[in-house]
Amino acid sequence: MTPRPTESRRNTMIERVTRHFGRLVFDRDAIVRAALRAYVETHLAMVDPLQRHRLAVSFGGVWAGDLQRGAFYNDDGCGDYEVVAWTEAGVVGLAYELGFGPIEQLGLSVDAVTGGPDDVRGALPGLPDELEPALVMAVGMLGVGPEHGQRDAGVGFWLHGDRVGGMLFAVHDPTLAWGANRLAAWGLLRGDRLPLACSDGVKFRADEPSAAPIHAIVDAVTARALAGPTELTTDELATLVPKPPDPKTLAFAQQMLRKVGITWPGSPEIPEEPT
Repeated sequence: MTPRPTESRRNTMIERVTRHFGRLVFDRDAIVRAALRAYVETHLAMVDPLQRHRLAVSFGGVWAGDLQRGAFYNDDGCGDYEVVAWTEAGVVGLAYELGFGPIEQLGLSVDAVTGGPDDVRGALPGLPDELEPALVMAVGMLGVGPEHGQRDAGVGFWLHGDRVGGMLFAVHDPTLAWGANRLAAWGLLRGDRLPLACSDGVKFRADEPSAAPIHAIVDAVTARALAGPTELTTDELATLVPKPPDPKTLAFAQQMLRKVGITWPGSPEIPEEPT
């Protein structure tokens, strides 16, 4: 029999002690900050013409919405990914490892596929009604199975007030819920940094020494972006792009970062949000 996880609350943090992952701490605001930092890290690292930071935590970060209601898609470039989505009410997380979607892992029948939230609801037992909008956002960023059109995720978690749940917390053997590592990473944040989820566990890789200047810029830009629209400084750009970057890569990074209110000097101003 799997031992029941223990649960406690400190301030806004929810702690769960699991047999496989150890102590997990989930906090809605920390998750949002870490998602923003991972997204900024991904796109600033890719524009660096010297490629000093090759171990960015996200291979292809995608952002939707804002800091109040939004979602972040994080993949490893090999077919595995997770999505975390948040509203004022809390967080929903869903993950997929290649070949282990709702049909294979949640027992969803082909006839029951809808292409919507019900495809993956089995990964989120006990989901509060207040988190339905977060679920809808998360599902909107999931991949679609080419065989049957199902939304692909095989494990999930939810966080609401002083409660946390989902299939993630039933896992005592990682082979029983592929993708669980990717979600556990959001309970193992180090400050605002997201660890790397691998098939054999969750860990912080030792960064290349050359990545330190990139991390410093990421930290500074993320902190400013959390407070509102911001622009990369002249000094930050001199460090980030000491020689001209690839124009297509630069244009893509600029487009992606504008989604979170970050611009380059000389870019069109971001209009203020209506009050």
